[in-house]
Amino acid sequence: MLRRVVVLFTMLILEGIVGRSHAADPADEAGHSGCSSRCLHIRYEDEFDFSDEVLQGREDDPRLKLKRIPLGDSWNMDVGGEFRLRWESRTNADFGQTPRSQNAQQDYRWFLHTNIKYRDLFRLFAQGAFNHVEDQEGPFQPTLENHGDLQQLFFDWRVFGAEVPVSLRIGRQELSYGAYRLVGPLDWVSNRRRFDAIKLVYRLESWRVDAFYAKPVVVQRKSPDAWNEGYDFFGLYTQYKGIPKHGIDLYLFAVDRTEDTTNPNGRSGDQSIYTLGTRFFGRTAAWDYDTELAGQWGTWAGDTVQAWNWAVDGGYTIGDSVMKPRVSAGFEWASGDDNPDDRTAGTFNQLFPFDHQCIGMQDLVGHQNLTRVYFGFDLWPIADKLKSSLVFLNYWLSEEKDSLYNAGGVPLLRDRRGHGGVDFGQELDLWIEWEMTENSTLSMGYSHFWDDRLVHSLARSDDDPDLFIVQYRYRF
Repeated sequence: MLRRVVVLFTMLILEGIVGRSHAADPADEAGHSGCSSRCLHIRYEDEFDFSDEVLQGREDDPRLKLKRIPLGDSWNMDVGGEFRLRWESRTNADFGQTPRSQNAQQDYRWFLHTNIKYRDLFRLFAQGAFNHVEDQEGPFQPTLENHGDLQQLFFDWRVFGAEVPVSLRIGRQELSYGAYRLVGPLDWVSNRRRFDAIKLVYRLESWRVDAFYAKPVVVQRKSPDAWNEGYDFFGLYTQYKGIPKHGIDLYLFAVDRTEDTTNPNGRSGDQSIYTLGTRFFGRTAAWDYDTELAGQWGTWAGDTVQAWNWAVDGGYTIGDSVMKPRVSAGFEWASGDDNPDDRTAGTFNQLFPFDHQCIGMQDLVGHQNLTRVYFGFDLWPIADKLKSSLVFLNYWLSEEKDSLYNAGGVPLLRDRRGHGGVDFGQELDLWIEWEMTENSTLSMGYSHFWDDRLVHSLARSDDDPDLFIVQYRYRF
């Protein structure tokens, strides 16, 4: 308890010392729109492009002293960080498949980063992380605990000079593409997902093309985090934003996994899976929309992979009210395996998603063998300060003989005979977020899941899952 008081007191002191980091708009950068207007903040995309006039007031405003610090001829440095404290209480997590001896816990996340830049030719980004969980009994949790390691450490180099928009990025880094349905940094948990990777970026006003080769980083309990030797992930992602207020993405991702994993037919072996997809998003007057289609092929443990995923999200902002009322709806279909006894694996591989707002606050399900419909309503009761979101989701299995998969893609429940049906539940999510200052937010969330026929017939518990969250976040 004393440590919590000290940490929160320190944050309140910092409120008067460190100011707001002028970040690039994530919605503009990633073209993100979907079932919630809340967007992910990508810290390495912060530009800190303070004007010379603003920087002249550095001596009178201590908040600016950590930005654009001169290091010498044409060199400068920014320093920033984040603290997040979350208290949560869960009931019947994972439908009783992983019993918890303690329902309530506290999660702490500390990030500290520096961004060193030389003109427009070179920059080094380094970010450290310390994540901790309290009042949770059980095994080590790699999504929540990391007692001191490098979150990111990479350099960008304009290899052909400042006039040519081609840059090379090498090192430990996060990957984020499109609406994060297939590739995103997983910000909801304490340990954001990252890769040891090499990436080549070509960027113009209307075009961006990324080519990358990466290995996912695995959190280690008693040794430095390291990449997964048996997991290769590479791809090409293209985005065109030459149409006013619209964008088109086209991508190809590939997974080459030499470690044994079990496919939906029960066979274990290597994976070689390719994902080809496209996405269209934009805004027209009060309407916003985002649709994505992807197909997969390849082999898994000797079986042929044939899988699909399609998602569409849309919203309408009512009138010009300062409260910005917005209604939204969406649909997703991710294929499942219809026959566990054939030589075809039909379950869609969700890769590395971060689609938390659309998939449900409790993260009970993943984008595999899933049919999902949702309806949402957003409102700003206090303009630009207090945001509320209410989302109702309904879930079905796409194929009744395949598994119900959790948010990490792990199979939880399965009736290979298909007698349990496809209906497995509905979820209602409420999220309220208050922007206390330019740097800090206080949030509260509640979620309830109503078990349906499949869960009732296969799960170890009849209790409906619940989640209650209170979260404080501070960034500088």
